[in-house]
Amino acid sequence: MRFENYYLDLEKVNAIKDKDEKEQIHRYYSEMMHCFCDGSSRVSIGTSIFHTLNQSGYLKEIRSEKIDSILS
Repeated sequence: MRFENYYLDLEKVNAIKDKDEKEQIHRYYSEMMHCFCDGSSRVSIGTSIFHTLNQSGYLKEIRSEKIDSILS
């Protein structure tokens, strides 16, 4: 899996009413990116955060968006 093909869905995040929850999602994303950039043993932590954000619908995949736009 190529994590760089995913990005934070700011539209969904900005729709969150609770300011603390919104900031927490941003912190999770930031922490995930730092885990992957460190090149250390924190990759497993980054992967866990990735799956959490992805399953919650806060990440979008560039490839899926391109396919959707072609099929539309």
